[in-house]
Amino acid sequence: MDVVDIKKLETSIIYLQRITEGKNPVNNMPADDDSVINETLEKLKQNDGYIGRKPRNIKSKYPLEALENFQYNGDKTITKFVEQINSFIDTSANCKISFRQITAWLKENGFLEDGNIEGRDRKCTIVTSKGKELGIMSEIREGINGQKYEYILYGKFAQVFIV
Repeated sequence: MDVVDIKKLETSIIYLQRITEGKNPVNNMPADDDSVINETLEKLKQNDGYIGRKPRNIKSKYPLEALENFQYNGDKTITKFVEQINSFIDTSANCKISFRQITAWLKENGFLEDGNIEGRDRKCTIVTSKGKELGIMSEIREGINGQKYEYILYGKFAQVFIV
């Protein structure tokens, strides 16, 4: 670790304090309105304290109170269910919930799992017996590429449980 020259550090702190007060850091005199210091400080102020480009759209977490608007309106796939619950929020100000988050949570809690189905050469998400008791329904379908997959629908109780 490098040793810091305390005298230089103290001088730097004084200079920064003077700059933030809109003064010339060397002679402590008020800086002219059109000085580089004041122009820079004004730009910083206009840019909410950010130097250079302002970070893009910092969003808040999903507001859980928005889920109070949930009403069941039919069995749905996870993507359609997520579209419905994300429609309750202003997505320009709040983060959406993703189907991956919900699917991961359902897997962690034993309602879904990664498994194999006959006619498919790789693992896919399948419903467990615990998931079926919750109201998650599934059927085996065949995709356009001939691969089989489990088509999963979430019933009323499953949707309410997730919410």
